[in-house]
Amino acid sequence: MSGAVIRKATPSDVDACALLISSHESGPFEDWRSRFEQDLANPRRHFLVATIDDVVVAYGHTTFHARTARSEARAIPSGYFLSGLLVSPRHRREGLGTLLTVARIDELRQVTDTIYYRAEPGNHATIDMHSRLGFERVGTVNRDGRDFTLFCLELPPTG
Repeated sequence: MSGAVIRKATPSDVDACALLISSHESGPFEDWRSRFEQDLANPRRHFLVATIDDVVVAYGHTTFHARTARSEARAIPSGYFLSGLLVSPRHRREGLGTLLTVARIDELRQVTDTIYYRAEPGNHATIDMHSRLGFERVGTVNRDGRDFTLFCLELPPTG
């Protein structure tokens, strides 16, 4: 996508990201703003945005999940996950999701050699994109009573 800039999110991006998701999904703007402010403050999360002409048109972040000793067998494993990718409807199918995903992988490459991602089984667009980037299906996990397909990317050693 020419003209798109992928960069780390800043506090001045929080409102644009909260507006993007609150107009797309249920949930009040203020709740999303608060969550994104927490994301920015968490050193284990990487929060990136895509801008066109200095306007935020997409975002994606990563998270670290720590599995508890009491977790069920099909619970999500401990590790770094790609999460929270959203592209403005006006800019979908332009490659921004792929650009943000590659950038998030590059961010995580500094801290891990294994990256997870989970998807609803019917979300073929995201499954296809992640598969093209090397993610492989490793099983099914359950979160909050819902089943998700779990994918993993093993990064080659650097150096």
